[in-house]
Amino acid sequence: MQNCPQLFTRFLNTTCGALSLARLGLMMATLSGLVLITGCGSAVDNTQRAWMNKVFQPYVPDVVQGNFISSEQYAKLTVGQSREQVRQILGTPLLASYFHANRWDYVFEFKRANQMMGKERRVTVFFEGDKLVKFQGDSLPTEVELVAEIDNYAKTKRSFWDVMTGSNKPPVTPPLQQPELLVPSPSNNLPAVTK
Repeated sequence: MQNCPQLFTRFLNTTCGALSLARLGLMMATLSGLVLITGCGSAVDNTQRAWMNKVFQPYVPDVVQGNFISSEQYAKLTVGQSREQVRQILGTPLLASYFHANRWDYVFEFKRANQMMGKERRVTVFFEGDKLVKFQGDSLPTEVELVAEIDNYAKTKRSFWDVMTGSNKPPVTPPLQQPELLVPSPSNNLPAVTK
């Protein structure tokens, strides 16, 4: 066991040359202290953080908040429906207050990458007892219009490589095909019966 320190000292003398063990220990303590001090002392300012977020964009999930209500659903509402019928058409309200039990509020917004897609849309439904007496709301899109609004945003989004190389041109979208024309069939399409 006494040979271990001697072997270690001999190894250090041959590898470190003229440095003594005390000097080597002092140098290691100084170096580790410098690493600790600089690690705690460096701070990232907002300019560096903004640059890094621009280069390495963090993933931001799509956020859908509220109940999407299409204009088709809104058109199904009629005065005199029960609360259950309204709930089946529009879904559970986002805001139902105990203080305003006869009022249901439906709010919808869609965010992608912390950017609002479209605008916040709101529908308010009023009851007396169990019957619908009044409903009002913003102009609502159809389901197809909402998908087109979201898809239009996706077409204008550019990749990291496009931004970094300078080829920051909007994507070319092919023209849409014309829909097929439906030809109405004759209403009497049964074969003629001969007697």
